[in-house]
Amino acid sequence: MKEHKNAILIIISVILLIYAGFISIFPALLTKSFNLEQFEQKIYDATSLVTKVGSIEYKIKPNLDMVITLRNWSSKYVDDQDCFDARYIELTTTPFAIFNGQYNIKDLYLKNVKYSGQTLPDGNDKLAFLPGAFNSELFGHNNIVIVPGPVRIKNYTNIHIWPNTSKEDTQENVSYSKEEVKSFLSQFTFSHVIIK
Repeated sequence: MKEHKNAILIIISVILLIYAGFISIFPALLTKSFNLEQFEQKIYDATSLVTKVGSIEYKIKPNLDMVITLRNWSSKYVDDQDCFDARYIELTTTPFAIFNGQYNIKDLYLKNVKYSGQTLPDGNDKLAFLPGAFNSELFGHNNIVIVPGPVRIKNYTNIHIWPNTSKEDTQENVSYSKEEVKSFLSQFTFSHVIIK
């Protein structure tokens, strides 16, 4: 009986060791090996947005949620007009998202965000072409699946430019439910992105 008890304790210890390594060593390796320049180039090739990202960090919580933190994100159109800036982005998803291309967004939190939209003279939004032009194969997947979740933004500035005028609106705290995010994303015709 004592031998069985020792064997069970050894198995439990090995499982706990693997678990501890997974939630500490694995995200550290991901963070260290991530190539920001390649990522920025892929975003440009997939969207035509000139993007710079200050840093990325992966963490895995004890409940096995993966938290991806990006700092100092800046995207501009090729004509150098601002599109999207965020000082801080925190995405909570599953650890398998980076392997299978399915992002179950449990939470998305952003700070100090500025979005600059533009209505062109023909009445179309300048950003409208991006969903149909997106090339997911540059990120290693034929399709990317997004399961929307809630979005929270602290310090949000929305700038919209029309041919003859512009408007700026700033809000301290903005939040959108999972249903609101899904409804918003579903109105676009995405190429190689599936919204579930």
